[in-house]
Amino acid sequence: MLSQIKSTLLIISLPLLLSCNSEGSEEVTESDTAYTDYENFVTQFEEDTLTEVELQAMQQAENDSTSWAEMKAARQQQFEQRRQAVDQNLNEYDEERRNEIQDLGKRYDLANQKQEQKFQEASRRYKLREQLLGIAIRKDDLSDVTPENMASTYQQFVNTVAENGARYEARDWNLIEGWWSSLNSRYRNIENDLSQQTRQDIQQAQSRYKEVRQQYVSL
Repeated sequence: MLSQIKSTLLIISLPLLLSCNSEGSEEVTESDTAYTDYENFVTQFEEDTLTEVELQAMQQAENDSTSWAEMKAARQQQFEQRRQAVDQNLNEYDEERRNEIQDLGKRYDLANQKQEQKFQEASRRYKLREQLLGIAIRKDDLSDVTPENMASTYQQFVNTVAENGARYEARDWNLIEGWWSSLNSRYRNIENDLSQQTRQDIQQAQSRYKEVRQQYVSL
């Protein structure tokens, strides 16, 4: 009988004990999890590259700024949700952990500034290349330049440089030179598919580019 009573009491008290232990464990886990999520989010954001954003900027002339704004807003919302979860458990953290939380906030702001700068640079490069080539480019090898549009692309490139050369900065000229080299490589790849007249037009554009460049770039 005594054994049965002990068993009965154990059965009755076990759920209560488990419940108490669960609540205590849940409280600790909640604060730890909130901090870990917050820390991981900031750390991952610091490590993120801008590759996808650059590709997006290169493919979306009209909508890249809008897409970037939406992406930033979504990321900021995710950050604020994680920061709010940490703040709700602030009393559970010691002074060292609270200082770490403040430091993570500063790191997030700095990473945010760096990503914004990178995006603006990527967007600027895309727009400059589009102005120079006059066509949408999906691949760095300029395979979008075809025998049909090769001459007009050269003309667009040289005219744009001649018109805006005085406003270009050194970093712009470095980009321009790279794209000019790629355009010439593309020309050599398909030269045999071009008419004699097209080749002459391109050679004239190449000579004009050298003249324009010499006006603005020290050799």
